[in-house]
This record gives sequence, C-alpha cells and structure tokens, in this order.
Amino acid sequence: MIKIDFSEKRPIYKQLVEQILSEIKEGKLRPGEKLPAERDLAAALEISRGTVKKAYQELADNNIIEMIQGSGSYVYNDRSAYDLERRKLALGLIEETLDRLTAWELSQREIAALFRMSLIKREPSPRTVRIALIDCNPESLGLFKRQLGYIPGIAISIFLLDSILLDDDPASLLSDFDLAVTTVTHYEPLHQALAHMDIKLLPVDMSPSKQTIVSISTLPPECSVGIITRSNKFAFLIQKQLELFTGRRRVLPVHFETDAASSARFMRRFDAVIAAPDLLVLDPAITGAAEEYIRGGGRIIPFDYTADRASLIHVEEYVDAAVRGRDGVL
Repeated sequence: MIKIDFSEKRPIYKQLVEQILSEIKEGKLRPGEKLPAERDLAAALEISRGTVKKAYQELADNNIIEMIQGSGSYVYNDRSAYDLERRKLALGLIEETLDRLTAWELSQREIAALFRMSLIKREPSPRTVRIALIDCNPESLGLFKRQLGYIPGIAISIFLLDSILLDDDPASLLSDFDLAVTTVTHYEPLHQALAHMDIKLLPVDMSPSKQTIVSISTLPPECSVGIITRSNKFAFLIQKQLELFTGRRRVLPVHFETDAASSARFMRRFDAVIAAPDLLVLDPAITGAAEEYIRGGGRIIPFDYTADRASLIHVEEYVDAAVRGRDGVL
C-alpha cells in the first residue's frame, strides 16, 4: 500500500516513484497490470493530480510503465527492460546521494569507505575485527571508543598505555587482537614494545574539537576557571591546550570526580569549568547540577578530543580489508 510521508524532505513524486517501483519488484504490481487512474490515486493519497502525473511520467520515461492515451497506465510487460531501467533509476539515486555527501565536504575516499562500511553491515556473518585502543588516560580512550562506534564489524577493548609498556609480556595482553590503535604521541614507544608481535599498530592524530577550541579561546581573561576530570593526565592535557589557545599560562584548580555531588560543589566556585565529557555531574539523568549551574550564569566547556578524518579513514580501510580477508591484512 502506497503511503506518503509529508514530513520527508524528498519530493512527494519521488516517494511515489520509489514505492511503485518497490511494489513492482515485490510482485504486488505485475507486468501488464493497470495502475490506478491519476485522479483516483491523487484523491486517495490527498496529493495533487499533477504530482501523480509527474511520477507516472518519470516511470514511463524510464520504461517502467506504459501510459496509453484513453486507456490508462500499465506496468511495462518486458521484465528485462524493467531490470535495466531499474538500474538506471538506482544509479540516479546513488548520484543524488553522492551529490549530498560531496556538499557535506566528504572526500571521494571518505565516501567510498562509508559505502563499504554500510555494505559490511548487510553481510550475513561478517568477520569481527578486534581492536585494542591504547592511550595514557581513560578519558581519551572513552572518547575515541565512542568515535569508532559507528564502524560495523568491530569489537573494541581499551588499554592504558602503562599497562602495555610496563607489562613483562605485552603479547599476552594483545594476542587476540587484529589491530592496535594509539595516538601519534605514543606511537613510537608502543611500536618498539610491540615490534616482535604480529599485530598492526595504527597511529591516530587526536586534537580538541573545533567547538572546544572556540569555547576555550573565547574565555574572558578575568574569568575564573576550574577543571573537572578523572585523571591527572587528562587534566594536564586540558591545561596545555588552554595555554596554547589562549596564549596565557595559567595553573587551574583541578577536581578529580569521585561522585556528582563533590563535582557540583567544586563547579559552583568558578565562572566556568572545563570538563571531561561523560562525567557524572554532566549527566542530567543523574543530577541537575549542570543545568542549575548554567542557569546561574556558569559556563561548562566539555573538552571533546577527536580523531582527525584521515585517521578515521585509515581505520575504516583496515577494518574493511580485514573483514573481507584480503591477502596481507590478517
């Protein structure tokens, strides 16, 4: 049954074309079968007759249906022609999608990787690629794990850097993994530690998000600022970035969150706080402290630390190759 979604951005006639094509493909409309009259279908769907006419005309132009003057419109009776024209319409849909993705400033390499990721999701039993994320602090690890969450066919585990470098037998920790991923900063020591292992190590360039940079850079000089985080290393990272983007050296008070209540008390001492994402105090389901602080004039800057696009593409391409079992990958 044909239904029109008036909230969709796609033109109504395009929705109608796609649904008629779908009914033909599923056998609900058979070759030679007559379609509803334009007037009747327009009334049933509560759309204009001109919209129905435009949809029928596009289908007719692509030899999907036949419009016979004085008789009506019929599903074209040549299956091979239908299959050919369906491919033409599919190509048109792909072109529209590519135009939109290009407008979003995605490169052809990125688009190709994303298409492959989508195809992997549809495979019946794709191979799971096990990835070990390694960094010096839990906050960055959590952020990066969340960023990679969209990639199908992977299972992610996180490791603190010291747990690998100080372990007498790092091979025992990573023996079940196909890929290890770390930041550019930690790549060399990890590369040396894992040199004897048959595991691929990828470096990833991590940096603050644009929104984080803008928020930090626009803090007034007289603004009192505190840091809320879980680890000293992430606090140090925030401190260094603050100095870099403001041009001022400031030693900021740091609170290491153990519970939401203590973080809320710390927060109220400052005009603004820079906080690691995913803290308890920022979760509205746990506490309303953040909303109350903002209503009182406070400013919260979540310190989002993100991987650059080229690094993500590199991971995507490795996963794609590993899932498909290409030679030299596994």
